[in-house]
Amino acid sequence: MPLYRALFKGVVWFGVLANFAFAAFVLFMDPAKLVSWLNLGTVPSTVWIYNYSILLVILSCFYIPAAHDPFRYRANAWLLIVGRLVPATSFFIGTCLGFMPKGFVTLGIGDGTVGLIELFLLVKLIRAEKA
Repeated sequence: MPLYRALFKGVVWFGVLANFAFAAFVLFMDPAKLVSWLNLGTVPSTVWIYNYSILLVILSCFYIPAAHDPFRYRANAWLLIVGRLVPATSFFIGTCLGFMPKGFVTLGIGDGTVGLIELFLLVKLIRAEKA
């Protein structure tokens, strides 16, 4: 179990730091460059990305207790997975239905990958705890 716990903690912190880096780039640099760099496609305005970045930072703060102790903060641990997989799904559906530019699949792949790894590790942790 210590291996899965360390891996879970590492993946959660990787996601938190990635979210913070995304938000810092938007808030302190040029959001249009980030949109271009991530190849998100043509967007009429970058105002939305400021709001998204602030919400991403707030959401990520709720991930930190689960990274520290996923058993004590079990709700946070499960919700951080939901917080990855729901946006990933919305990016995929949004691009398929044409609501979002095709570049948003990149964000979906990132969130989806981290979320699925976290899900796998959390399930392993819970099964090891019960054994």
